[in-house]
Amino acid sequence: MNTLHKSRQSGFTVIELFILVAVLIVAGVVAFVQINNLRIANQDSQRKTAVNAMYYALEEVYYKKHQSYPSSLTSATLPSVDPELFTDPDGFTLGKDILSQDELQKLVDKGNASADVQQRLGSLNSGKQPNYHYDATDCDTSGNCKSYTLRADLVSEAQYVKKSRSH
Repeated sequence: MNTLHKSRQSGFTVIELFILVAVLIVAGVVAFVQINNLRIANQDSQRKTAVNAMYYALEEVYYKKHQSYPSSLTSATLPSVDPELFTDPDGFTLGKDILSQDELQKLVDKGNASADVQQRLGSLNSGKQPNYHYDATDCDTSGNCKSYTLRADLVSEAQYVKKSRSH
């Protein structure tokens, strides 16, 4: 009796390997998108936290002491707020003079640029602008204002806005 023995090799076929690679690529893309979405949501959350801290300091501390609002907003104006909250995730600081892209580049070229200057230049080079805005209204000549609007530009949502209370 002559028996034919089929030689069977164990392993994966080319089609199975292609399917595996395709599944891994799809999983990688999904993971990348989710990580990016989480990063954006975290930055938006940081922006909202900063605006809320400034808002409550303006209303509960500054207004109660001065019976008005400041014409401009800096960390010196609101010492009860962590100074780091005045700097948005892109490196722009509310109330700080904004240097032009050329002025920032000159500082970098001279070697006089701090890490935040380099971050701001990188943000400007990629087309980003400051995220925090303080607009005082109804101000007298002394810089005392009756109202304001505090805004943060968000990435995944509409602009986050806080307005002064009616006193």
